[in-house]
Amino acid sequence: MDNREDIGQNGFQLLSKYRNALMGIAALSIYFFHAWIPITLEPQESSVFYLSFLEHFLKQNGFLGVDIFFLLSGIGLTFSVEKVSLPMFYYRRLRRIILPFVTVGIIRGIVQNWGWSVIIGNITGFNFYTKDVNSFLWFVPAILTFYLFFPAYYKLFTKSQNKFLFTAGVIMIWLLLSTIVKDTMREDLFGFTNRIPVFVIGILIGYLIRNGKSATFTLHTYLLLFIMLFTGLYLSYLTEYKDFYLIVPISNCFLPTLLISISLSLLVSNLFKALEQRMPRFAKIILKVTGFFGMISLEFYCVQSWFIDIIPLLIEDGWSIHLINLMLFLIITALSWVVYVLFKNFWELTERIAKKWKAKQNIKMQ
Repeated sequence: MDNREDIGQNGFQLLSKYRNALMGIAALSIYFFHAWIPITLEPQESSVFYLSFLEHFLKQNGFLGVDIFFLLSGIGLTFSVEKVSLPMFYYRRLRRIILPFVTVGIIRGIVQNWGWSVIIGNITGFNFYTKDVNSFLWFVPAILTFYLFFPAYYKLFTKSQNKFLFTAGVIMIWLLLSTIVKDTMREDLFGFTNRIPVFVIGILIGYLIRNGKSATFTLHTYLLLFIMLFTGLYLSYLTEYKDFYLIVPISNCFLPTLLISISLSLLVSNLFKALEQRMPRFAKIILKVTGFFGMISLEFYCVQSWFIDIIPLLIEDGWSIHLINLMLFLIITALSWVVYVLFKNFWELTERIAKKWKAKQNIKMQ
């Protein structure tokens, strides 16, 4: 088998192999959406229209990194759920998320004088469901909701005869329910529920990977993926700039991001494999950088929320846009890494103490 054929092999498996790097790209995309200040004028005012349009379009659509996270989460859960007991499954999910989320929520709430009722409502997810999904770091209560229902869903999924039809059926039920409640459900909630399809598709892909189902990426496969990508980008343009209504409320967070996140993840993961084969040193650098941001992605997401509000103040004080972009990126990255290390060591120490205590109790009982 020559190199050209080998690059096309096992396309789905590459999503698992390069999961950390893809999460890093998603994290940087979300950061670009939240905190990046465009360095070009608005496209209609710029002398470099296409460059300006590209920068503003990428920033406007940076939130699609969330869809990549949901896709990869669905894939990852199919591996983790089979390895441990159900209580341990939930414990590991909570252990990774709770401390950064709650810590940032409490500190930010105290600094910004939210009041304890708002703080508790935000960190428990109560405000997410009863007031506004954007009350505070909406991705965390959203993914925790998916985690909560995943084991039951996966049990039904694995018992189904045809996993593709089961997944398609779930998406059709979601679509039917969405159209029924579109005039009665709070509109902001669609920003969350519209991500159900990409999550269940991630579960399907994870199942295929876990059970060794290979996918040969031929020229036709790549052509299909590029068609999906450009269709998603065009629909994103229509929904973002032309107020095009596409099936459900908050239309830009369903079909456009679904098509982009799946096709882009597959294309980039296959690109990583090609780079490793043809430009190994360059690939190593790219994978280390993106993998680093994938490792600290949750902390990176939580910490950046602190700094978004100060950007207008810095601009008003006359700070250079280039300096703000560089300074905030470096500070947020450094703080996120520190927080990641602290919480990682905290859990390792806590579990070590728990194991020693359990060992002592077992000795006493003998």
